[in-house]
Amino acid sequence: MFLGVDHGTTAIRFATPEGHCWDLARKEASLSSSEEIQKLIIRNLGSEDIDLVALSYSMGDGISRIMRLADAPNRGLIRRDGAGLHVGGGTKVFEAIAASGWPAILLPGIHRDSDIDPRLKVFSHGMSPEKVGLAYGVFKSISESFIVCDASSNTVSFVVLDGRIIGAIDAPIFAPGLMQGPLDVQAIRDVDCGMMTANEAFNSGGILSKMGVSSLEECSQQEEEHALRSLSLFAAMEIAALLVLSRERGQPNPDLFLAGSPAARICEEVSGLLGRNVLPLDRYAAARGCARIAEDVFKGKKSILGLEVGL
Repeated sequence: MFLGVDHGTTAIRFATPEGHCWDLARKEASLSSSEEIQKLIIRNLGSEDIDLVALSYSMGDGISRIMRLADAPNRGLIRRDGAGLHVGGGTKVFEAIAASGWPAILLPGIHRDSDIDPRLKVFSHGMSPEKVGLAYGVFKSISESFIVCDASSNTVSFVVLDGRIIGAIDAPIFAPGLMQGPLDVQAIRDVDCGMMTANEAFNSGGILSKMGVSSLEECSQQEEEHALRSLSLFAAMEIAALLVLSRERGQPNPDLFLAGSPAARICEEVSGLLGRNVLPLDRYAAARGCARIAEDVFKGKKSILGLEVGL
C-alpha cells in the first residue's frame, strides 16, 4: 500500500492512490501515542503492508527536494516555529511514521530556495508540502497546466505550468482565509504595541475572525453569505494575480481549481468573478496526491513537478 499524508490546518488526512481516505483531528492526534496512531492508520486504511509513505509536515522550508524521512534535517524545517496554529497533532503523526519502520519520504515546501520563478523569491515561503501533493494529484489525473487556490482556514494559491511548479502565494501574503490572514495596518500596530504576537495576528486575521466568530456554523445566514462572498472575492483576486504570471510565461488559459472545505460552495461565485470555469477539488485531494507521489517515487521517478527526488 502507498500512503499519502496531508498535514492540514484542522486535521491530518490520509489516503491511498486507490481512494481509501481517513482523517484524524489534530487535537486527537496530539493526545495519541505513536503506537495508537499507527494502529489507527492500519485499521482505517485496511492494510499493514505499506510500501512507501509520502509525508507532508509543517512548512517544509528546510529542504528543497524530496528525501527520505530519516535523512531530513530538523524534520525538513528551518525552525520549528512559524505562521499558523501549533496544536502538536502533526508532530505526533510525524513521530508515529518515523517510529513505524515503514519506508517514508518527506515532501518539501515551496520557498525561497526552491527552483521557481525567481521573481517570487522576494517572499520567504510560497506553500507548504501538502500543496505539492495537491498539485501532483491534479497533474496526474486532470491537467498539466493549472492554478489551484486552496481557500479554507487560510488561503494559498499556486501555479503549475507544463508539469512544473512555477510559484505560489502563501497564506500570510495576500488573500485571507476564513480564520487566518495577512497582517493589515491595524494588526501591525497591535503587534508593535505588544498587544499580540505576529503569529497571533496571523491566526486572527481571517474573515470570520474579523467578524468575531470562530466557524461558519456560528454565523447567521446573512453572516455566512457575507463570509463566503468575501472568501470568493479574495480567492478570485489571488487566482487572477497568478493568471498574470501564467500569461506572461506563455500560458494564458491554464485550468483553474479551488480546494478547501468551502470549495464546492464558492466555485460558482469565483467562476463568475473570473469569467472562467473553476472546478472544486475534494478535501482528500492533497492526501491522494501525496499517495501518488509515494507510488511514483517507489517506481523510480526522479522528479516530481520539477522537484528532485534525492534518495
